[in-house]
Amino acid sequence: MTEIVHRTFPFDVDAFLAEANECRLATNGPTVRPMWYQWEDAAFWVITGPHAKLFGRIQKDPKVSLVVDVYELDAGRVLQVMATGEVEITAYDVDRARRMLIRYLGPDESKWSTTPDYYPGYLRDGGPPGAVWLKLKPKKVLSFNFSYGLDFNSLNT
Repeated sequence: MTEIVHRTFPFDVDAFLAEANECRLATNGPTVRPMWYQWEDAAFWVITGPHAKLFGRIQKDPKVSLVVDVYELDAGRVLQVMATGEVEITAYDVDRARRMLIRYLGPDESKWSTTPDYYPGYLRDGGPPGAVWLKLKPKKVLSFNFSYGLDFNSLNT
């Protein structure tokens, strides 16, 4: 079970992670990269495969750190979620990819870009060649709320 530890004023971490924010995933090296993710079943899911350096790094050392944050300075909304752990390489799941891509690109697949990345290809024929999911199921997730000038109760719904 994943424990959520609020280091500052609490907010709804599941709702925040359901938004279409990028995460930054750090691996050995150190290397940090922006990534799209899917938050499901108290785990972060990220697509990779043999086409990416990330895939090789994870095979050598599965330890990662991940942060999802939003800085809406005009609105005063400043939220952070951090997690660490070892990722597990799992089989590619087209349905999970669809849920993630809809979050980031919208529900109308006919409007999805085909360059520079061919997003419809993530949903066809089992996904991109060799694609897999990285699953990070952290034991602990840290949340930080540095928001200002907001009704804090609205962040807890």
